[in-house]
Amino acid sequence: MMARLAVPWSRDTMLRALRRGDPMVDPPPPARIIGIDDFAWRCGHSYGSIVVDLERRRVIDLLPDRQRETVIA
Repeated sequence: MMARLAVPWSRDTMLRALRRGDPMVDPPPPARIIGIDDFAWRCGHSYGSIVVDLERRRVIDLLPDRQRETVIA
């Protein structure tokens, strides 16, 4: 099944991940407090946005631009 899903894990690695609650297998609960900021992909040329879970201090998503519609989607 792992080969069909194109996941480079063996059966044993998958079982270990399931047992310890790996975030790749068992996603965390939804973020309650998020932050959005912009950044430069290339200095002064193109900009994107980053969405961060402020409670867990983890990146949720990197957005390709700073447009309102992209953030809403």
